[in-house]
Amino acid sequence: TFEPKPATLKAFSKVNVYFSDGSGMDKAWMPRFKGVNKNVQVVELSKNMQWMEGENHHHGEEHEADEANEHTSELAHEHHHELDPHIWTSPKRVLLIAQNVCDALVALDSAGKDVYTAQLAKFKERLEALDKELQEAIAKLPVDRRTFIVFHPSYGYFAIDYGMKQLSIEVNGKEPKPKDLANLIEEGREHGVHIVFVQPQFSKRAAGTIAKELNAVVVTTDPLAYDFAENVRTLIKAIAQAAQK
Repeated sequence: TFEPKPATLKAFSKVNVYFSDGSGMDKAWMPRFKGVNKNVQVVELSKNMQWMEGENHHHGEEHEADEANEHTSELAHEHHHELDPHIWTSPKRVLLIAQNVCDALVALDSAGKDVYTAQLAKFKERLEALDKELQEAIAKLPVDRRTFIVFHPSYGYFAIDYGMKQLSIEVNGKEPKPKDLANLIEEGREHGVHIVFVQPQFSKRAAGTIAKELNAVVVTTDPLAYDFAENVRTLIKAIAQAAQK
């Protein structure tokens, strides 16, 4: 539904570099972008990253974490595949994104190399601490309590990278029907789900129903939050609390 406004295209005409996530979500607009700036350098934030396919939201067909890891290795930028664009929800992926940004900036502006690499080092230090916090919190969870439910499947990379499993409420991008809800509740019971994440961008009604049935804690999380680290800490806190239930 995105359409760049004239002011956006005007600003784009003056840039030297455009950072794309590489998922193809901006593919439809690239001709328009390049039409106003043919010399722009396009850098993929996801360089050297393994992709997941977008969730098809069919409950009961999600893979376990080890199967999902195998699944990512067979993914490629094929036009008929919809890639999961939520690469920023895992601190491990954000570290790679940061490295790619730094490499691109150094290539464009070698005089600023010391500044970029120093900032990257500071950023890495913070993110590695965050990554460690997450790993320690999840390590305290029994293996059979590492599944969570979220309305929109934004945390697939997070789940794979930290040995967890994501179940989504959304079915093919739409609100679930009563049968879908029943199936998800049953699956949640099988997997010992004790966390249901709700996001400000989506309906909380279904999440509340599911949480009540599963006696699960409802946690508000925003993958689009400006403060990425604070949102991750919300996840860490929720995981730790769930371990005590």
